[in-house]
Parts: sequence; C-alpha cells; structure tokens
Amino acid sequence: MREFKLIDYRADVEKLSAYLPWLESKSGENVSNTYTGNGIAETSVPFPVYESTLMSFVKEAEKTGLMDTNYPYVYAELFIKTHEDEFKAIERADIKSGAILCAILSKYVLGGMTKGTLWTIAVREGIFLAIVKRMKEIVEHWDGPFEVYENK
Repeated sequence: MREFKLIDYRADVEKLSAYLPWLESKSGENVSNTYTGNGIAETSVPFPVYESTLMSFVKEAEKTGLMDTNYPYVYAELFIKTHEDEFKAIERADIKSGAILCAILSKYVLGGMTKGTLWTIAVREGIFLAIVKRMKEIVEHWDGPFEVYENK
C-alpha cells in the first residue's frame, strides 16, 4: 500500500474536524427522512431528504484531497468487509497508513452519491466520526494541535 501522510493534508483534516461536534451529537441517530408529501407516492418515487449539516460535510469532504476513487482496491487488499473491519482499520491507522482512512471516508462520501443510504449509515454508525477523529489525532500528534471551530 502506498504511503500517504495525513500531515500533508492538515488543512483538509482541519476543515472536516469542524464537524466533529455535530457528528458526535448525531451518532446513533437517523439524519435523513423520506419525503412523501403532496401525493408524491402516486406520481413519483419517494426520495430521501438529508440534514443540511450532513450535506455540508459531504460537500466539504468531496472538495478535499482526501478522496480516493480507488477505495474498492484498498478494501480488497485489506479484506475489509464489515463495519467491524472498518473500525479495526481506523483504529490501527497511523501516519503512514492514511490511505486506509481516506479509502473508508471515500467509500461513504463518494459511494453515497449513488447510494444515499451510505451517508446516513456513516453518521448513525459513527464511521464518519471515527475517521475524522483518527485523522485529527494523527495530524495533531505529528504536526501539533489546531483549533476546531464548530461548523454552523
């Protein structure tokens, strides 16, 4: 696996860290609803409506250099198949294995573009929270602390 030093992406991690308080408060909760108003079931397919902060987080993450379109290869290489496997990989990640964190983040951010339930799952199961926390820990350990401003 290629070396990927997270400290090179400090600014990106800092931006995502601003969402930590929100991610912590929403862990275990559902952050989307299905729009069914105005007789939509008769004329169309019901669609999910996401919390605005979730959409902001996804858009912010998508703009960072942390996205890896080849995330399925990392999953295959490390035999990651379940949420438990993802959490173990997140916990073990270090300064040289930031690519693992980026792959897991990318699965949920990029994968959510076509399968919207992934965003909700990542918040409810605490996957986004665990990834961003671990990234922040690694960057701060190697490059010093930074302020986290709550996203509004």
